[in-house]
Amino acid sequence: MDDDILDCMPVLMLSMAFEPLFQTNWRRAISAVIGGRAEIIESHESLLIGTPRGFHAFPLKVRYLSGFIAAKNKKLYNAAPLSKKNIYARDNGRCQYCGVDMMIKACTIDHVIPRSRGGTHGWCNVVLACSICNHKKGDKLISEFKLKLRTVPYTPTINNIIVRQLALNVAMGWACV
Repeated sequence: MDDDILDCMPVLMLSMAFEPLFQTNWRRAISAVIGGRAEIIESHESLLIGTPRGFHAFPLKVRYLSGFIAAKNKKLYNAAPLSKKNIYARDNGRCQYCGVDMMIKACTIDHVIPRSRGGTHGWCNVVLACSICNHKKGDKLISEFKLKLRTVPYTPTINNIIVRQLALNVAMGWACV
């Protein structure tokens, strides 16, 4: 497998207490495992990484054995910045009206309460929508639109987004999102 493809595969680093800390690349994760600072919790079913010390399973989740406590990294529990990529992760890459799965390039952002009717551009008023549903809805309110929201929009934490992005990458066969 090409190194560029492997570099698109993030590895979730966990604290001693299995709390998500951050995403990193496979080289940094394997280095922590080989150095005895971490252990592989979950690995790819078929990928192996060759090192001078032998082969290691390609890590998906790695847990530090000491030193990292997520409580020290309070930024993980702050609200995630509002962006198309983060909305895509929060909504699992699905149109919130019809439920169709989309690639990030094909999706659009819809304001539940249209900005033309006083809606804000914030987490609790934006959802992922396919272009067909977004065009059909236009500047209508949900009560005027035939389809209903599949989930209520909410403000995710950075931690929520990291976990969802990792899950989406695994589900999509590690395509770069």
